[in-house]
Amino acid sequence: MLLLAGKGFAAEQVVNIAVAANFAGPVKHFASAFEEKTGIRPVITVGSSGTLFAQIGHGAPFDIFLSADAARPEALVAEGKADKQNLRSYARGRLALVTRQSAPSGLEEFLTRQFNKPVAIANPKLAPYGLAAEQVLSTLPENTALPFKLVRGKSILQAWQYFTAGNVDDAFVAWSLVKNSKANYWLIPASMHDPIVQKMVIVKHNQHPYAARRFMQYMMSPAVQNALADWGYQPVKARQKKNEDKTGER
Repeated sequence: MLLLAGKGFAAEQVVNIAVAANFAGPVKHFASAFEEKTGIRPVITVGSSGTLFAQIGHGAPFDIFLSADAARPEALVAEGKADKQNLRSYARGRLALVTRQSAPSGLEEFLTRQFNKPVAIANPKLAPYGLAAEQVLSTLPENTALPFKLVRGKSILQAWQYFTAGNVDDAFVAWSLVKNSKANYWLIPASMHDPIVQKMVIVKHNQHPYAARRFMQYMMSPAVQNALADWGYQPVKARQKKNEDKTGER
């Protein structure tokens, strides 16, 4: 259980949050309710997990980091920039393939289509959802030639923006970005890539330790965890259901 006591905590009214682009929408929603509940004002910075991780390494004044993966928060602990006791899994993500055509039944059927534009993914080196997309494509037989070019966004949000702007007709994105949209998509089976376990960590030597602990506790509360499904995520202790891998054609 997280302790809420802290010297001088009453004077703290701000918490600086670094959040992976895929979780920007949910965190803004939850942060608004958090501020109303606590009076602590969240200041949110959105970027790819890799970019935010690098900024923290260079001393960016973030209090808490919500990554799209587990590796980067764990790396901050390993590097002494965060304490293990302040590391938590907060959500499980899912990958989807959004398309302007009908939702494909699977990867093989998708590859039989005619492609006039590139297919967008997030940069696998910076964004865990981009790495997951790369892993999905790697399930194809060796030496399979892709019938399309790939365009890489700095974050999963940029890959989604390529699609919404019409620069591409297909994109591998976070399910959370398309779940409540009118777009056609294929919810990719989780077995086709490594689990997308999203972790958060309080940065050591942060400026607002009490506020950071309060926000972490709030993110782990039943109210937030139970609401994750509305945003296209699973709570950290949820078991995957057999009917979750349905095609999301609209």
